[in-house]
Amino acid sequence: MTFSKHVSVDDDFMAPANNLLRDYVRGKRSPEGGLSDERFLYLGVLRSLEGDESGRAFLQGLADRATEQAVARATWFDALQSARRLSILTEVATKSYRHFERELRGRDWLAKFPELKLHPVWAVDGHQIEHACHSPRNAKGEHDASGLTYGLCLHTGLLRPLARFQGDGVRQHEWPVFKKNWRKWLVDEPRVGMPIVVADPAYIDCQYWLLEKIGRQAMIITREKDNMKPMIYGPNGFDPHDPVNEGVEADELAGYSYAALRRIRYRDPATGETFVFITTCTHLRPGLIALLYFLRWKIEKVYDVFKNKLKAKKAWAVGETAALIQAHFLTLLHNLLTVFLARMEDYGLSEEKLRPKTLRRAQDHPPAPAHKMVKHAFALTCQLIRLVRHCFRYKLSWAHAFPLFSLRLRAYL
Repeated sequence: MTFSKHVSVDDDFMAPANNLLRDYVRGKRSPEGGLSDERFLYLGVLRSLEGDESGRAFLQGLADRATEQAVARATWFDALQSARRLSILTEVATKSYRHFERELRGRDWLAKFPELKLHPVWAVDGHQIEHACHSPRNAKGEHDASGLTYGLCLHTGLLRPLARFQGDGVRQHEWPVFKKNWRKWLVDEPRVGMPIVVADPAYIDCQYWLLEKIGRQAMIITREKDNMKPMIYGPNGFDPHDPVNEGVEADELAGYSYAALRRIRYRDPATGETFVFITTCTHLRPGLIALLYFLRWKIEKVYDVFKNKLKAKKAWAVGETAALIQAHFLTLLHNLLTVFLARMEDYGLSEEKLRPKTLRRAQDHPPAPAHKMVKHAFALTCQLIRLVRHCFRYKLSWAHAFPLFSLRLRAYL
């Protein structure tokens, strides 16, 4: 990010993705049907940022603004069905994820836990939105929501989509779809340790995860279901005086459906609520296992931003290709905003307006010591998103925009 007063904010914002598309992605074309791949990339991010209720509303907004070039309806919707466009976008998304991960390495949320440094740690969950117009119905004559699985890196806060598990008359459980596709995330993975998947109990498959651990493929952290009846084999030793382990009541080996897993009983010091976690991670402190599961809520906050701040409540078009294109654009926007905020911090600007609320919450409910060791990132605020949207709409230069960012990041209106 240059912050040159003559450079527009939207050009700077899009530059990381555009540079990767131009210099590293093969198979791009310019133009195709009057819409180059670079223009398609820009419009997809803009569509995600604008939050219009429909594709037609988005296209009308483009046509009605003097700062934008109109796009024909057929051109836009045909692009959403293009397998080649999806391939290009997937490559940009993958390469940008790795590029941003390197850039954010110095802002690791989990830096205070050296035992996690070499392990990819992903919070994983499915997310559903309303079906697209003209979506086929299922066998019962009903519409199915469009659902995709995403993963949030708990080191950096970067997001990635994985696969679609339901939509357009097809309904599947997200777990088998995840199991079939998750190894795509291992391509060019720079961290050499086994991935740690943090997921809700829908992802429980004790034998599968035990075999994945034995094969040195992945480890799981999740919560025990209420109807599970484990056989307790015996305790595991842990240091009760380690501040990270505050709240841990038991660390034991337990049997579940022909698989022996680690079972941790934890009482939250802030609320007194009891939780039971099961995991195949045998080398991590039990308090850290609990902490990683609590950090899983961050992916829920991302979905809340999608739904309530970016208004991404509905599928853009029918079909798996269009669903994956939309998911890639949403995650690319999320990642660009995450990096954008990190770069703003280098210029002394951060979400100062959120600190008083965070401090009040900590005073009312003092967090456990392990939670204080996490370098939490603030959630994306409506005020920031509105300002970035304003910069895109009116092509603001940094000369005009920088003072606005200073105002909007430091205080609410």
